[in-house]
Amino acid sequence: MDSKIKITTLANENLYVDKSIILESPILKEAYDKSENGEIIIDFPFDILEIVFAFYENHKHEKEIEIKAPLNKQSNFQNFIDKKDYQMLEKLCLNKQQQLIQTCNHLQYNQLMKITCASLANKLQYMDTGAIRQMFNIQQDQSKEQLERISMENKWLKE
Repeated sequence: MDSKIKITTLANENLYVDKSIILESPILKEAYDKSENGEIIIDFPFDILEIVFAFYENHKHEKEIEIKAPLNKQSNFQNFIDKKDYQMLEKLCLNKQQQLIQTCNHLQYNQLMKITCASLANKLQYMDTGAIRQMFNIQQDQSKEQLERISMENKWLKE
């Protein structure tokens, strides 16, 4: 059994994580190596770290899955990943998905980052431009004529 490493957030919340999972992240490995007491203090939201470490705990003996990008309309994203992972990602709001992507990117936990990005891309690929603008709070700054021209130039995207 792996030894557990104490991870403390700046909000003073603690997680105990298998050392093997910590060592998968070059950032956390460096922090652990520099730590005098074997404890790592990091500035990430506790709930996001729980997701990250639970994911890697559940998959620590599995081979990394490969997601072909871009996903086409015939592919069914939920068939590419574990059912529990799919359900977890579906429950996350956009803000939490963004935090998860940023955390995984910073800590270099690439498998979960790829899966989360693919999940978000899968949702976005079937949405119209207006819904995406609303989701990301993007203001419309082009005229109707400009939008029609852009739409004509990019007809192939809707095929």
